[in-house]
Amino acid sequence: MSRFRTFSAGLLGFLGIVAATYGAHRLSTSPLLPHSLETWKTAVLYQFVHVLALLSLSRYPKGFAIPSLCFLFGIILFSGSLYAWVLSGNLGWTRATPFGGSLLGIGWLWIAGEALFRRRAPEP
Repeated sequence: MSRFRTFSAGLLGFLGIVAATYGAHRLSTSPLLPHSLETWKTAVLYQFVHVLALLSLSRYPKGFAIPSLCFLFGIILFSGSLYAWVLSGNLGWTRATPFGGSLLGIGWLWIAGEALFRRRAPEP
């Protein structure tokens, strides 16, 4: 699982760079509404923050599978839905955004629970 987490973090990190570059060079000169560019930036920020969290969890070969999956699918649903909305103009994409945000939050709460209730720290 740790190899999958590392691979996922690397791939999503690369895609985050692509998205950030696209936003900076293509969207900033397009006739989008001003809030669309801010929405794009928010999606990129959340993607990168959670890619780093996913990468840090990849250090642990055992445990933390649930928060890792929450971060993975949370990034896809949260950031992905915002990217799709900005690019398509179809507000329907944003129906997935709260589910993605919830998964990201659940991932963080799961980590907090592991720290609070686990008897000893997992071996990195």
